[in-house]
Amino acid sequence: MKTRTTLYDLLGLTPTASEADIHAAHMRLVRHYQSGTHGLDPADADNRIKAIKEAWWILSEPGRRAAYDASLVPTQPEPPPGLDVPAGVLPVDMPPRRAFKPRSPLRTMLNVIGGLLAVGVGVQILMSAFAVRQMAQIDNGEAMSAAQSRAAAAERRQMYGDLTDEEIARQATEERRRREAYQQAEADRRAEYERREAERRHEMALAERKQYADQVSNELRRAEEEARRRAEWERQQKEAREREEEAREQMRLEQRLARERARLGVSSSSGY
Repeated sequence: MKTRTTLYDLLGLTPTASEADIHAAHMRLVRHYQSGTHGLDPADADNRIKAIKEAWWILSEPGRRAAYDASLVPTQPEPPPGLDVPAGVLPVDMPPRRAFKPRSPLRTMLNVIGGLLAVGVGVQILMSAFAVRQMAQIDNGEAMSAAQSRAAAAERRQMYGDLTDEEIARQATEERRRREAYQQAEADRRAEYERREAERRHEMALAERKQYADQVSNELRRAEEEARRRAEWERQQKEAREREEEAREQMRLEQRLARERARLGVSSSSGY
């Protein structure tokens, strides 16, 4: 008979292996078949890795492992050697046959009556137990309701003392009014705070715009002053150049006059 290959055999373990042994065997075998030193085809190595991972997935979880271990236990005994059992029929242990003895009608009737009485007694016991349970639940419910009422009354006395219902209602109305007034005051304070905050933001925006406008105005003023100084400097430079030009022109005239006087003086000397 061929021995069945189990998941434990696939991992090289025994059914008593611990969870740590299962994890270690899984990692060792996967690394072995991924290393390429096993001498198998890549397809066979991949199939081995898949089978190892499936075995680890089943055996690494206690519930799945318990179900698998239960499937390994044979459910029916194997037939003894030499016993010819038809295909598809499982052997069963048959008790030895006893000699058949016919029962008398009176005994059969007594057995039926006894069975009916037993059933009736059982039904009566069940109904009694059900009724007792229902009564216990009712009693428990009434006791719980009474306890809740007493607790509510004690809480009421602790909170309101000896006040009447009318006084309690008036006090509750007054408390509600105070609470509404407080809520309204809080709403008014929030509205006032938001109004002031909006005014503050508006003033800050105005101040920023004024600061920007002043900055632009100062820059324009500085640009105008710079342009005016540049124009004045250019005018002064132009006037200086004109004066220099006039001075040179005057010097040329004086030199020409001097030459003319000198020439006229020489001519007069020659006439005498």
